[in-house]
Amino acid sequence: MDEQAYWGMKRQRYSLRHQLAVSSAEELEAEFQRAWLRMIEQSSLLSLDRVHRGVLSKLQEWRGQHLLLVLATLRHNQEGVRGQLTRLSLAPAFDHILICNHEDGAHGKAARVAAAVPELSPAECLWIGDTEVDVAAARDYGCPIWAVSCGIRTEAYLVSREPDFISQDLMSVDLRCCDGL
Repeated sequence: MDEQAYWGMKRQRYSLRHQLAVSSAEELEAEFQRAWLRMIEQSSLLSLDRVHRGVLSKLQEWRGQHLLLVLATLRHNQEGVRGQLTRLSLAPAFDHILICNHEDGAHGKAARVAAAVPELSPAECLWIGDTEVDVAAARDYGCPIWAVSCGIRTEAYLVSREPDFISQDLMSVDLRCCDGL
């Protein structure tokens, strides 16, 4: 399948089996999943990531407002994440960078934030994320969720998960939506 078709299916959350079926390779699902998990966080692939226009300035703006900024990500390779964030000049923007176990999903992500940042009150925060896991984690944590559709999921898919707010990108996030901020 071509790259555009792949990303369209991935962003709309088509199952891996459905994606592989396009190439008549669905019987390779388990093998593909194992290989993907081994490869996805290799530095050669992480080096392909780019920061969206305006993100650094938005994060600096929020830092200037003395907001507590926490990054919680479902990754396996803590060193790789920190290296990537440093390379992209994102690491200094965050007070906490939390690597959450992928297998623990949304509940684990919310629990990790609660345990690592006990001074953070759900009533006074806004969770910003680009996946259905972020929407579920924010619900589990007890705070509003602002979904951004510039990531791996489409706007239509994210809307189906019923976030409190949604926009195309981080620059459109308006913190005035939440009284506690």
